Amino acid sequence: MPTAATLNKSPARRYDPLAPLANAIGAMTGAMSEQVASALHQILEATTVQSRSARLQLIRHLVDIESQTVGIKMHKPIACPDDLISTAKAAQLLGYSRPYVAMLIDQRKLKGATVSAGGHRRVSRAAVLDWKAKHQVTDKTTNLRTESQQAGAYKSSEADVVRRVEALSKNR
Repeated sequence: MPTAATLNKSPARRYDPLAPLANAIGAMTGAMSEQVASALHQILEATTVQSRSARLQLIRHLVDIESQTVGIKMHKPIACPDDLISTAKAAQLLGYSRPYVAMLIDQRKLKGATVSAGGHRRVSRAAVLDWKAKHQVTDKTTNLRTESQQAGAYKSSEADVVRRVEALSKNR
């Protein structure tokens, strides 16, 4: 049976596992710990693909830290199609410039891309690879002259053109 002393006590606060982290971030940045804790909960508890990716990356990072602490060497993670990558990495995969990839994200041509409040763009590796497959992005090392000849862009062979240029230069 509860006593008068236990009835007057306020309910015990639930333990928040993110509170120590929020307090540390708050102390470093001068932000309010409650606001930091709220933001962490919003980010980590959301059911979006980006939040899931953030949770998995956080887990991996924590495992890496603990592994290094005890001297265990971890292998590099294998790229997952759900990984969110930067515009620079997406540009590297596509063989285009970073501003071009940013434009594709801004025009919503790369599905599943996100833009942070600070303007940082991220897109899933799967979306980049899908776009690449649909648009048949070729490697820049292909020989454009050979491809043009095969497509019929040149009626004369390269040897014929060289002979004509040499003949013209002799007639001058």
